Amino acid sequence: MTGQPLHARLRRSPPDGSEKYRAILDTAEELFGIHGFKKAGVDEIAARAEVSKPLIYRYFTSKKHLFEVVVDRVINEWCEVITAEGARITPSPTHNLRLVVQASLEFARSRGVLRGLLASESQLMLAGYSDVLDHGTATLRRVVFQTLERGVQTGEVRTDLDLGRMSDVITEVCVRFGDRLLSSDCVADETELLHTIIETLLHGVIAQRETRLPT
Repeated sequence: MTGQPLHARLRRSPPDGSEKYRAILDTAEELFGIHGFKKAGVDEIAARAEVSKPLIYRYFTSKKHLFEVVVDRVINEWCEVITAEGARITPSPTHNLRLVVQASLEFARSRGVLRGLLASESQLMLAGYSDVLDHGTATLRRVVFQTLERGVQTGEVRTDLDLGRMSDVITEVCVRFGDRLLSSDCVADETELLHTIIETLLHGVIAQRETRLPT
């Protein structure tokens, strides 16, 4: 059991009283995002979720365990979002790629708990559980790679690209810029920059077709 990745060990069916279980997770995610791991107290989580403190410890062995489950849930929802965007029926694979990149970055900005992950104490605590974050990153890379492959087959993506390396580049940009979105207060400027980055990435992979001048 201990040899399993954390994201596999934490994934389980909701226990009895799953509505309260979800309320705990939702409240914990909100407070971890606002206060970070250290300052978010179990007493406040219980009060805001309208459950008893003993009930929290019935479901979770510690605040650390609760934090890990919250992070695992968010990362799995991130994976579901980008996988769904990659599988959507759209006019073209490059349109899918735009949706995947945009959905990934928008998801990062919309989940406050991810901002809490940038706090130093959160990063130190999660250092031993990097497989949770790796699971999300690997899913993003896989969806990007599959989308690029479809683009090559339809003639929309350049055939001279190393798709593996390009997938690495796009994934890295998404992750790094996602961190920037989380730590920035300039929402308007960052939104414009987000669209610029997406279009720049697409310009680098789209096959350039020759245009014939009218005679």
